[in-house]
Amino acid sequence: MSRRPLLFESSPRLIYAHDLFMAGSAMALTLVTRFALEGKPIPGSLLPTSILVFVLICAVIFPLFGLGKGIWRYTALRDVWRIFLATAAANLLTLLIMFLFTRAAEFPRSTPIVVTLLATALLSAGRVLAVALSTGGRLLGWGFEDRSRPASVIVGDPEMVAEYLTGTRAKLSRAAPIAGMVTLGPARSGRTVRGVPLLGDIRNLAAILKAVTARDARPPQVVVADPRPTRAVLDAVVTAASEAGATVARARPTSGGETQLSPVQAADLLARPPRKLDPERARRLINGRRVLVTGAGGTIGGELTRQAARLGPAHLILVDASEFNLYAIDAQLREEKLEVPWTAALGDIRDPARMKEVFDLGRPDVVLHAAALKHVPLMETHPAEAVLTNVAGAIYVMQLARERCQAFVFISTDKAVNPTNVMGATKRVAERAVRALAAGGRARTAVVRFGNVLGSAGSAVPLFERQIAHGGPVTITDPQMVRWFMTVQEAAALVLEAGALPEADDAGAVFVLDMGDPVRIDDLARQLIRLHGLTPDRDIPIRYTGLRPGEKLSEEIFYAAEAVRPTAADGVLAAVDPAPDWAALEPEVRVLIHAAERRDESAVLAALQRLEPAFRPG
Repeated sequence: MSRRPLLFESSPRLIYAHDLFMAGSAMALTLVTRFALEGKPIPGSLLPTSILVFVLICAVIFPLFGLGKGIWRYTALRDVWRIFLATAAANLLTLLIMFLFTRAAEFPRSTPIVVTLLATALLSAGRVLAVALSTGGRLLGWGFEDRSRPASVIVGDPEMVAEYLTGTRAKLSRAAPIAGMVTLGPARSGRTVRGVPLLGDIRNLAAILKAVTARDARPPQVVVADPRPTRAVLDAVVTAASEAGATVARARPTSGGETQLSPVQAADLLARPPRKLDPERARRLINGRRVLVTGAGGTIGGELTRQAARLGPAHLILVDASEFNLYAIDAQLREEKLEVPWTAALGDIRDPARMKEVFDLGRPDVVLHAAALKHVPLMETHPAEAVLTNVAGAIYVMQLARERCQAFVFISTDKAVNPTNVMGATKRVAERAVRALAAGGRARTAVVRFGNVLGSAGSAVPLFERQIAHGGPVTITDPQMVRWFMTVQEAAALVLEAGALPEADDAGAVFVLDMGDPVRIDDLARQLIRLHGLTPDRDIPIRYTGLRPGEKLSEEIFYAAEAVRPTAADGVLAAVDPAPDWAALEPEVRVLIHAAERRDESAVLAALQRLEPAFRPG
């Protein structure tokens, strides 16, 4: 929130007059006090002469030291140091001139020292008061610098930069030196914020970074001060930093209200800010209930487990077919020393007898079904396995949950919309089966559909990171490919919130997060390269490999027949169409599952196409 400028900030002439008046006052107070303590009258014209000479010299010296450039409410230690140097220089020149013209016969030799200290205090007082008034009495931002660290160039509006500097210097730690700041709009040339000079605006960022690199013989770090920067700002900063070989970091607020720096990540490059869903709605779903998470050791399942554990469940039941994944999530919960009881159950959702045993022992109230096979090209060559996990496994779990549990959430994918691959087709069939089984059941059921999850196992971003680390090339299927992306935290929060959303008029609805505009994979890869201080096509080559089996250039998130409407949760949409009849759907689904059990791939593909005519097996 911007503040109204203080009087002396709004007029450089008033600042100049204030500083000269305080300087003259310091000389007058020093001389009057000195002679009063000695019990002597001030000789002749010594007082007016000394004040006049000192003020005239200050009138020249102060602009040279930039005393009028600082914005008062952003005063920092370096501003006070600049005042001290300016008054010291003015006093030395005053002593020299007094000596040349009068031999300084009656001018006390200690006067320059006392006047320097007093003038520094008087000139700083108003500035320090302005800081106190603008920060609610907190005199922060007065730290020291560690010159062994690369300098920082801070990008942001003056208010954001001031808040960042205040936060990073609140503790008496040795911060990195700051070369200057760059504004998002037209820069007020020559001004300072907390003693940090304005170097220009963001249009000139690349040239500014190169100049700092040349001066310091090493590239600086660019710090984006705004905790919620726009995509355009981040793109401009990352591109400029790449040209200069500089790294980029963001100021992020912590839960304790402090500010900490962390590298810019792939999630920051989305075309929208991450959605922050309502935790209270999710808490109503989880708090005091027994919660079962399938696929609990995977990327989504693990984040679901961690978020659910913070919402006060009575008990967590973690199910995974991977021994290592289950061990890893179990170990994470132990390391965090959560006071939530949990059980780690090794089991495959494809095994109905094992799932019944898990349900009988765990007695879950809420089921979060994250287990699935999701790798598109791999499922093209293993269609039977995709059916057994994504279709049969989902049905087994849903059949156990529909009468025993209060809520069931099934995680789907945007690839289930007009699918062109086996993975998408199996998830679409599972969507329909789950919605059909939900009709007449006790469990409130929600299907959650979302796009690619940044950083999930097998996704593009970890692959790009590995390729960049090895010097490239970065492989992209097609320069025109676009995808919707969301963070793993968003995905898990959407699942938890969607579980609490369904009402009587949208039971079994498909819930989708408003994911903004899709992101070109080519643009994302190039920005990731730039984040490493490298230049695409020069330092890291990019190779286009062509679409893999089952892939398409762009995904969809809704069917044309689905009625899309907003929900009670901001940013969450519901896609509603009549639920299929399980009695009509079951025979074809059984044919599909039996073909998969026989590992008859041609029969599997034929059954998938009958169930989902949009699917065209390659």
